[in-house]
Amino acid sequence: MNKISYALALGAGLALASAASAAPIVQQLDSPEISASAFNSLFKPIAEAPPITSEYKFINTPVTGVVQSQVFEGTGAYEGVYAYAYQFGVKNVADGSGEPTSVNSASLQFNATPTRADLLGAGGPGSAVYVVKDGVVGSLSLPAASPGSVVQAPSSIAWLPGEKTGALTFQYLDATKKSDPLGAGATSGTIIVLTTEKWTNKLVSLQNANPQIVYPSAYASEGGPIQEVPIPEPAAVLGWAGVLAAVAVAKSRRTRRAA
Repeated sequence: MNKISYALALGAGLALASAASAAPIVQQLDSPEISASAFNSLFKPIAEAPPITSEYKFINTPVTGVVQSQVFEGTGAYEGVYAYAYQFGVKNVADGSGEPTSVNSASLQFNATPTRADLLGAGGPGSAVYVVKDGVVGSLSLPAASPGSVVQAPSSIAWLPGEKTGALTFQYLDATKKSDPLGAGATSGTIIVLTTEKWTNKLVSLQNANPQIVYPSAYASEGGPIQEVPIPEPAAVLGWAGVLAAVAVAKSRRTRRAA
């Protein structure tokens, strides 16, 4: 094995080891649909956490919409689980250029790792996020479509753990999935995030082409241990390095034979 092959194998092993110990990476959370009646039968509103309705505004735009949130607690088998419900409403208004307003994405700090639960009774670990489109959850609004559209849910939901806290991002505009922003006149499907941690208030950041100038508040987890993305075991890293080293040896032998 020549020096180049050794360097390739060693470099690959170091790169994999570095990746294994790197900071946590973003996790995409699946978000199956659940009916409003099924959710309301499993979770009940919490009297100490009444629903919040909070306005937001983009520059050069009238009051753009509202963020609604409410916290629920599980009953029966789901006792000890909290459900954080979010809705994003967009008023039927236009910005200063006459363009109908919309929401591309929304994010907020969420200081606990989302917790999976099998709310659909399908078996297995279930999901940490569910979406309701067909009815009212607690005291939140009935989901509604913007004119000419359908009731929307995020095209993707991301959880990013950090050293001290974490963040959730609800993405609507996504060119790769051909999904539109949340349009003027819409009230999104209700997004339900499960965790075992209690609540506090956090600001929500929303995005569209105009900078945001008024930030709404919503319920979010008040703090718990942030769990990092599982990293490969050292044996797995060494195994990958060994495979790459074997590939390098094979390429070196083929090169010598060709010569």
